Amino acid sequence: MASVSGLTIKRQTGSSTYYATWDFDSSISQSTGGGVNEGDWVTINDGATWYNGVEIADWCFSETWMVIQVSGDRAVLGENQGGGHDIQSPINVNDLSGGSGESTETITDTLENYDVQWYYDTGDDIWFEGSSDSPTSTHSVYSSPPSNALRIKVKVTPVSKTYTVNDNETSYWTGEANEEEFSLAGDPPETPKTPTTEIEKLKLTASIENISDPRTDQIEFEVFNDLVKVNSTIVDVKLCMASMSTNVIAGGKYRVRCRAINLYYSSKIYGEYSEFTSELLTIPAPVTNVVASADSKTSVVLDFDKSSTATGYKIEYVTNRDYFDTSSQTSSLSVTTNRAHVIGLDTGKEWFFRVAATNSKGDSEWSDIVSLTIGSAPAAPTTWSSTATAIVGEPLNLYWVHNAKDNSSQTFAQVEIDVNGTVKTYTQKNSTDEEEKDKTSSFSINTSQYTEGTVLKWRVKTAGATNEYGPWSVQRQVNIYAQPTLELGLTNASGVSVETISAFPFYISAVTGPKTQSPIGYHLTITAEESYTTVDAVGEDKIVNSGDDVYSQYFDIFTSLKAEISAYNIAIKNGMHYTITCVASMNSGLSVQKTLSFNVAWDAIKYKPNISISVNKKNFTAYLRPYCLDMNNKETDKVIISVFRREFDGSFTEIISNIENNKNTYITDPHPGLDYARYRIVATEKSTGTISYYDAPGYPIGCRFAVIQWDEKWRNLENATVDAQEQTPWTGSLLLLKYNLDVSDSNAPDKSLVEYAGRKHPVSYYGTQLGSTSTWSVEIPRNDKDTLYAIRRLSTWMGDVYVREPSGSGYWASVTVSYDIKHTELTIPVSLTITRVEGEK
Repeated sequence: MASVSGLTIKRQTGSSTYYATWDFDSSISQSTGGGVNEGDWVTINDGATWYNGVEIADWCFSETWMVIQVSGDRAVLGENQGGGHDIQSPINVNDLSGGSGESTETITDTLENYDVQWYYDTGDDIWFEGSSDSPTSTHSVYSSPPSNALRIKVKVTPVSKTYTVNDNETSYWTGEANEEEFSLAGDPPETPKTPTTEIEKLKLTASIENISDPRTDQIEFEVFNDLVKVNSTIVDVKLCMASMSTNVIAGGKYRVRCRAINLYYSSKIYGEYSEFTSELLTIPAPVTNVVASADSKTSVVLDFDKSSTATGYKIEYVTNRDYFDTSSQTSSLSVTTNRAHVIGLDTGKEWFFRVAATNSKGDSEWSDIVSLTIGSAPAAPTTWSSTATAIVGEPLNLYWVHNAKDNSSQTFAQVEIDVNGTVKTYTQKNSTDEEEKDKTSSFSINTSQYTEGTVLKWRVKTAGATNEYGPWSVQRQVNIYAQPTLELGLTNASGVSVETISAFPFYISAVTGPKTQSPIGYHLTITAEESYTTVDAVGEDKIVNSGDDVYSQYFDIFTSLKAEISAYNIAIKNGMHYTITCVASMNSGLSVQKTLSFNVAWDAIKYKPNISISVNKKNFTAYLRPYCLDMNNKETDKVIISVFRREFDGSFTEIISNIENNKNTYITDPHPGLDYARYRIVATEKSTGTISYYDAPGYPIGCRFAVIQWDEKWRNLENATVDAQEQTPWTGSLLLLKYNLDVSDSNAPDKSLVEYAGRKHPVSYYGTQLGSTSTWSVEIPRNDKDTLYAIRRLSTWMGDVYVREPSGSGYWASVTVSYDIKHTELTIPVSLTITRVEGEK
């Protein structure tokens, strides 16, 4: 498709006529006849027909054909290059490409004319036809569109000349329309000249005069402070001029530009911006952060922040604040930098200072007033030391900060050192370097010259610009001690030093020194040197990583340490290596640490823990008799025994721990599971801490009711005889719910859902509380006085209860009871709200 390019619409200057211009290249390249010879391989051009005008099948265009005969403009095609077809069909040689004698010619005169159509729009987005034209040149004119037209549009389509092919008229190409719109309201106004601008105090005025463009209805002024636009104002043009004013701030650097606006119906058509004005300054911004410092007994240095547009600064100073603006006793000084030296001042007086910045526009407001009394000695310095307890041979640093009353820097310092009543004073000159002179000062002491127990007292005084020393600082004290020592020992039960532990108990001893220092406590840890898996006191597998503490204890004693380590307070494994670390804290404030390594090697002996179980079916308590046999199936006194109840969720609850095996002890478990009583018996060898355990088979209880117990007391029976069970091992209150029970459980985990910006969903955070609650509903016969009595007692119980269900679950809970007795009903509905809580056995 052929189309015009660069189509534009413009208004003719000084009239209401609009014209369109465009570009178009009408030249084409075309193959000439006689280019095809017999034996050539050729392809058929798109759109071609057979020589007699018959349409050619589509598949023929994709094949390459052999020319077998040529006569004038008539060629005959034979077989295709693939050899699958032999069409023997005549065609015009001009419809073939690829001939060996083919040539190309350029035809430049292919354009007949342009079809031009103008349109206009009155504001409803409906285009009406205006004038039309058929020019042969690349422009067209639209004279005087309707007065209510808001937009015009031109559509240009090139029209091709034709030529004869097989007695048919054929176009060189097919033209395609191109269009362009133009807003009549869009006649932009002329670009205005640079506005005239001036700043008076803190008011900026910009104006333009002698405006001659009739399309300039308004002027928009833009004001910039440096690179930031701070104001934009549109004003109407009146009497061929426009003007605006705006307030500006001190210290600004302003530039102004403007542009014209053409009002067309409800539209605003903006012109191009003018050039910026040159930079205009305001009066400087007020000076800030004025600091006055004494330079000598009769001079002061003023430092302050620079004002960005200032070319100089004016300083005024007086001996009475009220003299400013009211007295001839005011002295002044002008400088060009943000530091001023004021000299010739009277010593001992308080002087007041203020500063103003200046430039060609005037002076800024005065700064805040600052004052200084020159010739004042400094206050006592602030002091501290690197430590209050030093070790002989280690460096001791004394620090202080000069506290000037006249803001002057420290010039000298005197350090007084009192060692056991011997006083020496050292004078230290301060650095004069601007970067260093106001930093913290220090004085170093070599403590290797002192002995254990030395008491060093020190204080400092400093001098400022007047070289007059101020008062002494508070006197501080440093105690100097020798490095404490610690001797660490490891012995067996016989008191023999060992490196290998073969049995419990063993002992760790620690002795500190020197005698001038006393211990106030020891922190003792035992750490595994390698990773391993062991069994904990409950019989559960436990992973110990290298570096984990297997023992940690603090001893708050003031004497030497001797700690007994036994199977009761540590679990170590045969064949493993461990490190003892002891840190002793001394009354001197110092501490000392020592380590000692040992390994474990003992004879492993296996034991056979077991248990006898019986159940009281009245209150559903269990009586347990744990015991342990050695390899000879005899009870042994070399182990201690612990018993754990396995709960419904797989966790363990301790029933009793560390009881002697050789005593005939019966243990009362008040809360076994109502389906099966399940227990784990753990035997710990006294001499090695080796753990053996046994999970007893579940003892069937088979209770089909729910049980609630409260206000309980129970005891264990030691050295029990056959008649011992006549003593009641358990007492308390018990509610047995024998009737159909409806249960509704609910869990409300402790969680927070937090919504974050940028996320589609909230983020969840979970705590440790599960929030387990349950509601039990049951109806009891109104003649079951015993159950009703128990329910009434439970409803007034102020404490936790133990709840057991037939499924085997059991837990401590807080229970709220409600029931409703109606004289017409034979049953009493009872509701129990149960909230699970933490409890013991």
